[in-house]
Amino acid sequence: MFESENKLRHLPFFEEIASLDEAHADWRAATAGLVVLRLVDAWLEDGPAVASDDGWSVRSVRNAIDEMDEGTPIRAILGRVVDALNERKPDIHVVVTPLMAFGRSLEYAGKWVLAADVYHTVLAHLHPVEDGDASIAAHLRLGQCYRNMNQLDDAAEAFASASSIADGAGDMVAVLRAQVGHGIVALLRGNLPGAEEILDDAIERAVGVSLSDVRSRALHVRSNVAQLRGQYELAVRFGYQALSSSETPTERDRILSDMGVAFMELGVYTAARDAYLVLSATAQEQYIRWAATINLLEISSKTGVETFFEAYRRELTGQALPPYLATAFELNVGIGYRRFGNFERARGYLERALALATEHGLSQYLFEAEEALFQLETSSPAQPLQPKLSLEVEEVANAIRELRESVGVS
Repeated sequence: MFESENKLRHLPFFEEIASLDEAHADWRAATAGLVVLRLVDAWLEDGPAVASDDGWSVRSVRNAIDEMDEGTPIRAILGRVVDALNERKPDIHVVVTPLMAFGRSLEYAGKWVLAADVYHTVLAHLHPVEDGDASIAAHLRLGQCYRNMNQLDDAAEAFASASSIADGAGDMVAVLRAQVGHGIVALLRGNLPGAEEILDDAIERAVGVSLSDVRSRALHVRSNVAQLRGQYELAVRFGYQALSSSETPTERDRILSDMGVAFMELGVYTAARDAYLVLSATAQEQYIRWAATINLLEISSKTGVETFFEAYRRELTGQALPPYLATAFELNVGIGYRRFGNFERARGYLERALALATEHGLSQYLFEAEEALFQLETSSPAQPLQPKLSLEVEEVANAIRELRESVGVS
């Protein structure tokens, strides 16, 4: 039984490796990540001898790391993990920081299953009270991973664990971050009144400089709730408040992305395009950059700019998009070709979108693909470029244009 449990450890990494060609950079990265994690397991359970400089296992692990592409953040992070094993006696605290950095790098790449495995590795060796700060951080990151994978029960459990530990430690920032996590879970479950109540309470409690970032997070999710209720101007206002007080680049990226969605729903395509141009060039996470480019493609088709549409289509073709984005890409290209009158090409993309939506249970995209196929022979006119806006939303749109100009993209 013990041997079987060992073999099942880090199963997501084994599955990732099995799904890739050995010549692929992701195969080398997953292989290096796996052997580093297995070395950490052995180091913690069998003692420091396994990590000695002259040990075969360490040489093999370093060789695997050296096989990764030079200059990649994960390569440097994994090197730091092995360095830490060599320098100190077996103790999880020695490797918590580089392992958490490894998990975050995987999240940036959209590999949430692998990141969750890393966080589970950290948590397996931490004491929830004695190692409160690290345990809270790992549970919060784990909850985010499960949220992104739509495993909502697991996400709620991770956020509840973070909240319980934080409450016992008197860590108000972490308590509120976990509360925002619960608000997100409520939102994803479709409980919008419950999400509003949770988030409004968090916003009210998050007063003071030390709580400005968590207030930003709560405002961001509250903007999402407003958007789902069709309150798009309110969503823009909440989003801009969140953007103004956010303290982390990844959160600013996500806030700006969601503001772009609200602008699109309002028909303010110039402001939406400004937001997505910034994200496609500067976003920290690959997932956000891909999503931004898909939205730029959609805007190009809605506004009738076929040259831009084709440029974004070519940029995304052949990319290893995760299922949700792959379906969005096929659907938006199909709808775009329908708008431009190329019905034959549109049909192929829409049929692939329908197949992907069916395979992965993406009900909204399934409906949209079926509807687009039904209306295939009906051309769609370009959308109006700018409706009448309130003064406050106009000011936000101008601020986003200035942001786009400041980063030098057009």
